[in-house]
Amino acid sequence: MAMNSVMALSAAACYGAANVLIRRGLHGSNPHASLFFSLLTNSVVMFAMVLAFVPLTLLLTLKAVAVFGVAGIIAPGLSRMLRYTSLERVGIARTGPISVISPVISTAIAVALLGEHLTFSIVAGTFLIIAGVFFASRRELDTNPKDMAFAFGAAVLVGIAMPARKYGLEVVDSPVMAGFVTAFVAFVMASLVISFTGNSRKIAPGDPGIRFYVFSGLLTSAGFVLNFMALSSGDVSVVGPLVQTTPLFALVFVQLFIRHLESVTKEIWVGTLVAVAGVVLVSV
Repeated sequence: MAMNSVMALSAAACYGAANVLIRRGLHGSNPHASLFFSLLTNSVVMFAMVLAFVPLTLLLTLKAVAVFGVAGIIAPGLSRMLRYTSLERVGIARTGPISVISPVISTAIAVALLGEHLTFSIVAGTFLIIAGVFFASRRELDTNPKDMAFAFGAAVLVGIAMPARKYGLEVVDSPVMAGFVTAFVAFVMASLVISFTGNSRKIAPGDPGIRFYVFSGLLTSAGFVLNFMALSSGDVSVVGPLVQTTPLFALVFVQLFIRHLESVTKEIWVGTLVAVAGVVLVSV
């Protein structure tokens, strides 16, 4: 397996574990606190890595900073707001399968705008992804369409952000810088949104979920770097689908650590595995 594929799968494992920590932290807390503290942790960790590994002159490359900044607003900024709301309302087991539509979107954009090539395996994998998502989520889509809309919105935004990140890395090939700009811009945007919507009071140092959010932020910071490193050397149409094996990792971690908070039905397992099979086929 190519190194960029290993890094993409490692990023997926980090994101999957982070989602479980967020879900655990939301028990007695709220999505606004989870968003604020996790993005704050991302920003601090990534800034420390920039100081250690990146020439600060790279931050003067305005084109790359602008691209990573816009991508950061889209994801994790807006996408994480929607995802954490979805995690609170319907849980990991039903949020996760929806996220695998992201590579469908990112691959389409990469083919149209970045000159990547579409193959039979990508098309076949895309159909498996859609089928798996539908099978895993059909009950909730029938009963809670408004709640599931948060998961769909997050997946769409992640799919749009991935090709933007790839383009930015073609301007400046620095995964650490890309991760810092992405995380910091997302943190500033989320803080402003939380403030303007009057939800600042929901963020407190004594929040019962804060330790889970900080650990989640550490894991997503590692995921950022691995994701950007994989994108730096690989195509969006390969890296994107592999990163979206996140739901499979998340379901395993749910069973291991927070089974008491939510149940995973047979339909969800089967649907997720079918969707992940499609993701793997796309990567081939």
